[in-house]
Amino acid sequence: MEIDAAQMIPRHLSPVVARACESFPAVLLTGPRQVGKTTLLCMCRADASYTTLDRIGALAAARNEPEAFLSGLRKPAIIDEVQYVPDLFRYVKVACDEDRRAKGRFLLTGSQRFQMMRGVDESMAGRAAILELLGLSLREESRDAFRRPFVPDAAYVGERNPHPLASQEVWRRIWRGDLPELAADERIDVGLYYQSYIQTYLQRDVRDLAQVGDMGKFMRFIELLAHLQGALLNKSDLANRLDIDFRTVDRWLSVLEASNVIYLLRPFSPNAGKRVVKTPKLYFLNSGLAAALLKLSTPEDAQRSERAGELLEGFVVAEVLKSFLNENGRMPQLYFYRTSNGKEIDLVIERGDVLHPVEVKKAEIARPGDTKAFAELDAVPHYRRGAGAVVCLANEALPLGNDTWTLPVWYI
Repeated sequence: MEIDAAQMIPRHLSPVVARACESFPAVLLTGPRQVGKTTLLCMCRADASYTTLDRIGALAAARNEPEAFLSGLRKPAIIDEVQYVPDLFRYVKVACDEDRRAKGRFLLTGSQRFQMMRGVDESMAGRAAILELLGLSLREESRDAFRRPFVPDAAYVGERNPHPLASQEVWRRIWRGDLPELAADERIDVGLYYQSYIQTYLQRDVRDLAQVGDMGKFMRFIELLAHLQGALLNKSDLANRLDIDFRTVDRWLSVLEASNVIYLLRPFSPNAGKRVVKTPKLYFLNSGLAAALLKLSTPEDAQRSERAGELLEGFVVAEVLKSFLNENGRMPQLYFYRTSNGKEIDLVIERGDVLHPVEVKKAEIARPGDTKAFAELDAVPHYRRGAGAVVCLANEALPLGNDTWTLPVWYI
């Protein structure tokens, strides 16, 4: 597979992939379609051969003659879309065990963790590094080499020296989303791109995994989820509104979450009593996909939308996720906090026994009152409250008092 290095946007996960190739016989890189998994592996291992199970011949060989298929590949070998043959992992295991000292022999990609992970867990323990890649972060798209995970303390703010973005540019990036192809070519019609993405990815891959019988209901389900961006997830309400059973809702949500289409932000509530809300909040990890499902035709539509605040909140959550994920390839410990009497913190970052509260505001100015709920974390047993932030559309980072900061979105 040929890669145009001049057009390649450097990915912050690259050194993690390189270390994994030096430490494990196999590397499995998961993530949604079109986020650049194959491109990243090809850039990290330019000497590797390439095959994809999207091709009928390769798929048939991997299913019918897996040992011969693997032995016939020149090593190191990149195998794309391995979720189509989950049983292949047991044969990869055998091949890895033939020479455990040989590292980075098999580089695998997959866009469906829901289908793959049972085979990985059963066959590849100790033999494969499992990493996750999401779409481009703001840092990557801006060619910003800063790699420290987002923790809103004075040390982070002092080290961070980002490229400033006007609020109009922030909304443009929210609307376009995080897929590398859109970032690399401004001429692409965003609306047509996502229309195709929905048809070829959601309607094909996810539908098959989720055992969808009524495609119309499934698409209405996904569109309804876009309108619930940033809201508490009510599965019973979804079932009633679409006239489907609770188990179907649960199955469809599980597949969308495992495919990294949606992200369920869990509430933080260890030993905090019954007064803390236990329901997760739902976000689309790709804000561009959410905007497309909401029928928002321009960045200005996104900014003026009644869901603008939730789109911005979801964008911030995804950027924070990426800042951690790109450090080690694993999802961080992120939560929200909400009590039954309405006190809420949009995002809580857990670092050991320290909880960092983050509020997201669509405004250009943060006020001390925006951090009023942060004190709720002082009562959480076995933890202490760390530095916090209000992330908004401000033009600069400023101290807000009481160990909190006003931070522009582009400071993440």
